[in-house]
Amino acid sequence: MKKTFKQWAKQDKDLDEFLSPGDYIDERLCNYIGEITCPAYCSKDFIQGCDAIRSEDGVLFYITVYRTNDNKYLYLGVLPEFKQ
Repeated sequence: MKKTFKQWAKQDKDLDEFLSPGDYIDERLCNYIGEITCPAYCSKDFIQGCDAIRSEDGVLFYITVYRTNDNKYLYLGVLPEFKQ
C-alpha cells in the first residue's frame, strides 16, 4: 500500500512518525520532502530532505527517499546525511 501526502495531511503526526522504512509513497509526498526546505542531498534517485531529524556526534540525520527504476518512491528512513 502506498502512503500519500493527503493521508499524512489528515494525520496529527510528524512525517518521520507517519512513515516507516520500506513504505512506498506518492510523488506529491516525495516532492514535499524534497521541496519544503532546500534538500540536504539530491541526486537523480535519492533525496534527503526536510530539516534534520536528529544529530548524533555531529552527524545530521534526514528523511531519505529513493526513486526506484520503475519510478516508484521508496521511503528509506531517517539516515545519516549523504555527502555530495
